[in-house]
Amino acid sequence: MDRSQNASPGVSIITPTHKRVDLVTQLLVSLQSARQRYPGETEVLIVDSSPGFESEQILKACKDRDATYHAMSNNVRQKRNWGIENAQYPVILFIDSDCIADENLINEHARFYESDAIPELGGVVGLTNFVGADNWVWRIIQRSSTLDVFSYPKCHKVVPWGPTCNISYRREVLEEVGLFDETFPFVLGGDDTDLGLRVTDSGHKILTNELAIVDHEKRTWTRVYDIVQRRFRWGRMHYYLMQKHSHRVTVVPPTQTTIFLVLAFLFLPLAFFSSLFYWAFFPLLWLILEILFEALFNSRGKGRQPVEFFYAMGASALTLLYQVGTIVEGMKNLSVMPLFKDASITPPSKDGRVRGLAQLWAKIMAFPISVMFLLLVQFILGS
Repeated sequence: MDRSQNASPGVSIITPTHKRVDLVTQLLVSLQSARQRYPGETEVLIVDSSPGFESEQILKACKDRDATYHAMSNNVRQKRNWGIENAQYPVILFIDSDCIADENLINEHARFYESDAIPELGGVVGLTNFVGADNWVWRIIQRSSTLDVFSYPKCHKVVPWGPTCNISYRREVLEEVGLFDETFPFVLGGDDTDLGLRVTDSGHKILTNELAIVDHEKRTWTRVYDIVQRRFRWGRMHYYLMQKHSHRVTVVPPTQTTIFLVLAFLFLPLAFFSSLFYWAFFPLLWLILEILFEALFNSRGKGRQPVEFFYAMGASALTLLYQVGTIVEGMKNLSVMPLFKDASITPPSKDGRVRGLAQLWAKIMAFPISVMFLLLVQFILGS
C-alpha cells in the first residue's frame, strides 16, 4: 500500500550487532510489537559481525521476525552506513542490540516527521531507560556524567546530538551531511556525537521526545573492564572530535589532569634539585585530596555514608579517566590543546552545574591542605 512521507512515513530501523544472540532476539520481539502498532511501512535491518554458530542463530531470529539480515566486518560505523545506504524508507531509526523497544517507539519517532510544521527538523532523540540488576559498578556510573546524554529528553527540547541507541533522522539529512565518518581511528566511540553535531551545524534541529522510549540492558555496562575501557576510549575519541569540530573549541578552566601535570612540571624539578624530596609528592597528594573533596561534596545528603562517598569517588575517577584519554591522544599527536581547551558539545544541565561547582571547590581546597601537610612533614623531618 502506498503512503506519502507526511502520512505515516516509512521507517527503516537499523541495528548493528556482534554476538549477543539472546539480546538481538529480545530486541526483535519488542520491535515486532512496535511495528504492529505503527500504521506505516517499516523494515528492520540487522547488520551482524558474529562468527559461525552465533551468526546462524541471529539469522534465524531475523527470518522468524521479518527482519533483514546482513553479515559484514566488525566496524559499527560501516554497519550503520550500510544500513542507511540500503534502507528503503525516508526515516532512519537507530536502536542498539542491547535495547528493548517500547511498543509505541516507532509511532513516537514517526509523528515528528508526519507534517512539515518543523521544516528544519533533522532528527529526534528518544528517552533511554536502563533496566536490569544493579551492582557497585553501575552505581558509580549513575553518579557520573556518563548517563546524562541518555536522559536528554527529560531536560531539553532541542539538543546538538544524541546516542544511537535511540535516535531517528531524516534519511535525506544523513545523505546531505555524509553519513557516519569511517576515518576515525577507533571502531567505536564518538560517531554518534560527530554525526549529530554535523546535522546540527548544517542548520537542522534535533528534537527530543520523552515518549519515544527504549529500555537499555545494564548488563552490557556493569563490568569494571568494560566501563574503564569505554570511558578511556571516549576520552581519546574526544580529541578527534575537538579536531574535527574546531569551531566549537574554546579555552576552558584547567581540569584535574591539567593541574596535576602543571604541578608535576613545577614540583618534580624542585624536589630533584633540592633536599626537599617529599615535595615531589605534592601533585599526587593534591590529586588525591581533590578527588576526596569532590566525592565528599557530591555525596552529601545522598543515601548511606560511607557507601555514597565510595560511589562518588568512583564517579570522579571516571571523569579523570576521560580527561586522561583526551590528553594522551593529544600528546600522541603532538598537541597540547586538550590541556587548556575543550569542545562545547553538550547542553547545560543542573546536575552538570552541581558537579562543576563541587569540582571547583575541591580543586581550591586541595591546595592549602596539601601545602600544610607537606610543611608539617618538612617541620617533622627538620626537627
